Amino acid sequence: MLGKNKLLWEEEIFKFLKCQQLRTVSAYLPTSDECQLDPHVYEMVLYEFLKFDVSGFLNLIKEWPSHLYDGLAVINAIHDNFRKQHADHLLESLALLYSYQGDFESALRMYLKLQNKDVFQLIRRYELYDAIPKLIIPLVQLDRERAFEILLDKNKIKPAVVVHQVEHTPEYLYWYLDSLQKVDTNNAYQSKLVSLYAKYDRNQLLPFLMRSKEYVILEALTICKQEGYYPEIVYLLGCMGGVEAAKALNIIIHRINDIEMAIEFCKEHDDNDLWHQLINETTEQPEIVAKVLDGIVDYVNPAVVVSQIKLGRTIPNLRKSLIKMLWHYNLQEQTLSFAHKIQLEDYFDTHSEVVTLHRRGQQVFCEKLCLLCQRPVIMKNTAYNCIIGFRCGHVFHKLCIQGIPADKRCKECKQWANDLDLEE
Repeated sequence: MLGKNKLLWEEEIFKFLKCQQLRTVSAYLPTSDECQLDPHVYEMVLYEFLKFDVSGFLNLIKEWPSHLYDGLAVINAIHDNFRKQHADHLLESLALLYSYQGDFESALRMYLKLQNKDVFQLIRRYELYDAIPKLIIPLVQLDRERAFEILLDKNKIKPAVVVHQVEHTPEYLYWYLDSLQKVDTNNAYQSKLVSLYAKYDRNQLLPFLMRSKEYVILEALTICKQEGYYPEIVYLLGCMGGVEAAKALNIIIHRINDIEMAIEFCKEHDDNDLWHQLINETTEQPEIVAKVLDGIVDYVNPAVVVSQIKLGRTIPNLRKSLIKMLWHYNLQEQTLSFAHKIQLEDYFDTHSEVVTLHRRGQQVFCEKLCLLCQRPVIMKNTAYNCIIGFRCGHVFHKLCIQGIPADKRCKECKQWANDLDLEE
């Protein structure tokens, strides 16, 4: 009946207002571009819903186009009538209204208060990366995995910004840097990861130390000593070499008590001083002498170990170890013998090929110059257009060109080759 007559609509709506029944007529109000009422009319409807039906208020905010009413006025009305018993609906309403107004940072805060994971979709849809730095910790608290999908994109959020925000929360810093290390192994925060791995995940500490070279060894060594992490200390001392490597071997023998690890450490560094230190430390312990003998094969003369065993001392498994060692050296000798034989055959075959190659003649053009004297190698008879001799004697040594047989005639001038002055 009212059609698109704006005045009739407003006249009837004020009748509903007097009876506080705007909620009844709200579903029928015109909202199209062809017929729009004054903004205060829609605002009156929203205020009545805000007062009596918060859920209906939220539905209208979602349903009505935002240009129908003054969004800031509605936001202020929500703050004035905020009630804890309807906090979720009101916070969601505020988030939508702030989004309509373009205040996305405030909208994000509302979603975070609601613990609504739609906040991540909102960030991507409107590219709200500039608003993220102040909200990093709440985002991580809401959903760490989805937050890191955004925070690890260096084109959108710089790592320095994230580190600055979470550095006072060590656990969050560990989560972020650990994830960053997986996508960027050359990042600038690897020194921080040493202490973080030592505190939160020791299993990753040693692999990280072995994989990365961007941390300060002395700082890492200090941290590992404070925590008493001996395998990590051994690795760092080994990297430093020299006297520090000897300290590392001493830790393996006396602290870790792992002779296999000590042997592998000596093999890795292959230093005579380390081998002698290991031998001196272990020959007084009969139960591990056999293990040392097994480990030093190809690295140290076994006689050095055997000579230090006191006469009459019982060495467990010594016979088995010696048999194994002799078998190894015998196999090694046979291998070297076969390799030497193959090498000789290859040598003579290759030598024969080289000699044959050197004996072959090489094509030389008249324009070719001697490498020593820079004179033309071949002298040409311009009258008969034929080669009459070699101008340069260096050619016999540098280019391996054989002389012309004495019984051979030139095809053009019919001269005998022995009449030519080959010396010249």
